[in-house]
Amino acid sequence: MNFPPSKPSPVTTLNGSSANSTSVKAECSNCGFKNRWLLHHVQLRGVDRRLCTSCVLRLHPSSFCPSCFEFFDHPLSSTSSASAHRFLSCIKCSSLTHIRCLPSPPPPHSSFLCPPCSTPNYFFFDLDKPNPGLTKTRPVLDKKLSLVLLCAAKIASASLNKAVTVARAKADRTVREAALARKRAKEALQKFSVVLKVRRIEGAGRVSGSRNLVARDRDRF
Repeated sequence: MNFPPSKPSPVTTLNGSSANSTSVKAECSNCGFKNRWLLHHVQLRGVDRRLCTSCVLRLHPSSFCPSCFEFFDHPLSSTSSASAHRFLSCIKCSSLTHIRCLPSPPPPHSSFLCPPCSTPNYFFFDLDKPNPGLTKTRPVLDKKLSLVLLCAAKIASASLNKAVTVARAKADRTVREAALARKRAKEALQKFSVVLKVRRIEGAGRVSGSRNLVARDRDRF
């Protein structure tokens, strides 16, 4: 699969005029790499960010196997017995690598480094790396890069789905709190109305009693 050309193509705005796509900021918010043809929308620590494919994987080391790039649908723990028999935990980061993805025999647990941590200047999505046998000037998406891109897309999708779930839960909680506040306000108004009514009755009784005393005194004299 060939990538689109690096030179931006004109785009049409809502009013029908032509505008250059470079007016749209296209850079990774983590590494600042510019002219990235594809950026992922990711929710990271509650912040909406646009990240390149490499930074998505670099910032989510425990979400995939760094050898085969299989995305983990559910969080895995390196301390669980099942994970201990299926994965090796990197001693430098929180990544988990399938034992089946490692050469036999696998390295000891106490000294294992995942591929990104063991290779200086490791880059997950390196489009500029020369591919033997290809003479095309445009970068080509081979099988490994396809797996990397797919894994990053799954991580980004999972982060957005989680953000939607959190937002929905927050909205439901806000609705419940608003309903409770409304109920309390209504009860307070009802109590205030009762107290006001009682005070009016008591005030009317005192006025009536004073009038009766004045009448008795007048009759007496």
